[in-house]
Order: sequence, then structure tokens, then C-alpha cells
Amino acid sequence: MSRFHRMAWMSLGLGVLGGAGCAHQPRVAEQRVEEVEKCQLVRSVLQEPEPARLVKELASDGREEPAPVVVYVRRPEQAMLERFFADDAPLCGDATFKVVQENVLDAVVVYLQEVQDGYAYDAHRAGPQELSMEGKPQGIVKRQGYSWVVSPEPI
Repeated sequence: MSRFHRMAWMSLGLGVLGGAGCAHQPRVAEQRVEEVEKCQLVRSVLQEPEPARLVKELASDGREEPAPVVVYVRRPEQAMLERFFADDAPLCGDATFKVVQENVLDAVVVYLQEVQDGYAYDAHRAGPQELSMEGKPQGIVKRQGYSWVVSPEPI
């Protein structure tokens, strides 16, 4: 094979690899934006009275801060719980809480269930063996512009 042909094949191969890398770039950026929006939702929920109380209670029980929070979406029609965040651990939290992917011995577990234009939520302290498919909604959060707000609708 001539030097010209080797260079042509090498250029073609690098072009294909470079193109594939560029094709995946928007999806990664899209996932990051989605995770940031999810984090905003979780922060809104954890500012509500009952979830905020649970975070403080966990911290006051001698746990180091920030308190671990695990977030699931309930899908009762499919009889399943689904992690709210993508596979890699999210960087979501503040001085009082941090979202973790694996349920530790004692954490605040936030359950979300999709409703029209938002999510119904309930939060509990639980360990990994105490997860539940059932729960009574403590409130509803809905998207309003660029933020999530508690809905005044009755539960």
C-alpha cells in the first residue's frame, strides 16, 4: 500500500472518529442541563416543611452534614421505583443535604410521582430495605418559568 493510500485511510479514520465524538457532544450537554433542572426540583422539594424537617432531624441525630438524600420516581402503573438522576452520582446539594445514588443505612428518601405539569412528592427517613411503592403525597411542585414552585392545589 502506498504512503498516499495509508495517509488517506488514516485521515478518513480520524475524520470518522472525530465526527462520532462531535455527534455525542450535544447529548452530554443536554444530560447536564437535565440534571441541573432535576437538582432545582429536588432543592424546591427539600425546602418544604416536612422534607426540610427530615433533613434537619437526620443531621441532629449525630449524622455528619450534609444529610444523604436519595430520590426515586414512583411508577405504580409499572410497579417500579426508578432512580431520578442518571447513573453517575449527581453533584446536587448544599450545606444541609447531598443527593446520593445508593441508599445508605439511614437517609431522607424523596419519592416523586409525575402529575400534570409537575410532580407529587413525599419524603421519609428510610434505609435501603424500607423503600415503598406507596405513599401519601405531601405536596405538589410544578414548573413555573425557570423554577419549580409548590402548587396551591389540594393534595
